[in-house]
Amino acid sequence: MQKILIATTNPGKFNEIVNFFGDLNFKFVNLKDLGLDKVEAEEPFETTWENALNKAKFYAKKSGLLTVAEDTAFYVNHLKGQPGIKAKRFASTAEQRNLKILKFLKGVPASKRQSYFETHACVYHPDTDVFAMFPGRVDGIISEKSVSDFRHGMNYDCIFYYPPLKKNFSELTIPEKNTISHRGQAIVKVGHYLSKQFAFKQIIVPAAIIVKDRKMFFTLRRDTRSEFNNKWEFPGGGVENGEEIISSLKREVKEETGFSVEPIELLQKILTKTEKKYSYQVFLIIYICKIKSGKINIADNETCDYGWFTMKKALKLDFLPLNKEIIQQNKNILKKYID
Repeated sequence: MQKILIATTNPGKFNEIVNFFGDLNFKFVNLKDLGLDKVEAEEPFETTWENALNKAKFYAKKSGLLTVAEDTAFYVNHLKGQPGIKAKRFASTAEQRNLKILKFLKGVPASKRQSYFETHACVYHPDTDVFAMFPGRVDGIISEKSVSDFRHGMNYDCIFYYPPLKKNFSELTIPEKNTISHRGQAIVKVGHYLSKQFAFKQIIVPAAIIVKDRKMFFTLRRDTRSEFNNKWEFPGGGVENGEEIISSLKREVKEETGFSVEPIELLQKILTKTEKKYSYQVFLIIYICKIKSGKINIADNETCDYGWFTMKKALKLDFLPLNKEIIQQNKNILKKYID
């Protein structure tokens, strides 16, 4: 199971974030788990997104793990945006920070007590130096007094009144707050990104053995991954959401070869291949097909060559593993169509 670092030493914040990721098959760890809780990343920038990136990159390089870091600021309009990104340094303790803001706003009417939380959450991959950034913002007003107890790491919740729910953030349960908060907005987007980019996937791939004049057709794969590049394969590709298998087969073959095809026989055995390095498993479904119309028009971005082959010549080619297995296991069936 892949480990992902949530770059915080705050247990409340860690639990709040991980609560969003309950359905994701990752192991989440914090800085204390890795012995990095005494190593502090700088926050030298004037924007939350730059600080989030700086933290994520710093701890990703230290840990070697895919890392999620966020930076939050708290802005009070009447105070010209203070405390802003210096929210944690506005006073020595959480109570003093709240009292300081309440003192500055004493006698100020509700119409001029607007404030908002802003968060940017960053996902940084140390192996590729690639990052993704996700924003969140929630607007409210500063209440007349501090309400409820302090939650560690959520300093301004006691004075932040959220009009739609008619409560201060400190009066909400964590699940209630997560549905509308600045951090909740950003972390939901992070979870969606992680599930799409890094979660283990199972992919259904229909592919075609196109037969004509007692020969079968293959394409030579073009791929940035060296282990897949310049390997022969059957044209085809992954089924998209909501798409039927036959429709996917016809679409992929048309896009890759220029041919419109018609399936004439389904090979009964579905072969699977797990690629742990890339976190996916392929289910390869093979149809023997004939050409209905069209002429060769290779997709250059996916294919660097093509050819028609007899069985004897095909078995000498350097195939992707599952493709060669299919030919070897289905010789008797293929002999009905090819020499």
